[in-house]
Amino acid sequence: MRIIITVLIVFSSFVTNAVNAELKSTVPSEICAYMKDLDLATSGWKGLYGNSFFCTSQYRELSPSSSPTNNPNNLTFSVEGDSTTANQAKLVLNVNNRETAEKSHEELLKASEVLSLKATGEKLPKGLKNAIKIGKKAGAKVGFSYVEVVKEDWPTGKGYEVKILIK
Repeated sequence: MRIIITVLIVFSSFVTNAVNAELKSTVPSEICAYMKDLDLATSGWKGLYGNSFFCTSQYRELSPSSSPTNNPNNLTFSVEGDSTTANQAKLVLNVNNRETAEKSHEELLKASEVLSLKATGEKLPKGLKNAIKIGKKAGAKVGFSYVEVVKEDWPTGKGYEVKILIK
């Protein structure tokens, strides 16, 4: 019985921490500018639909394509929220060329470290760094925020994306 209660307390604490997580700043203009020094400048805070707002960067190519039919790997940055508040920052790595995936994951890690410091005020923990390097699902509380690594294989089998979400 004691073990079950302990597990429930730990699980409840994890869920509460993830739900109560927040970014260091929620000012859209500040967060949208976080990645401009890494060539991931956004075009500003814009309405999407209803009270959903966002900013996004252009895709930054990371590696040359190995063939004319294969797109290069690329990285993009975006922020989501409502008209006055940003509530999530995101990096997305698209791996179109598996031959250069390792180098692209290193670029994603560098960008993730910069974003973590700016969005949470904290460095990424070792477990998240390792998950980013290999594209493995993981999540952890970082400062007052929650950082999640999500990998999605494309239905075509030709590539995948790795998302770094900071909420």
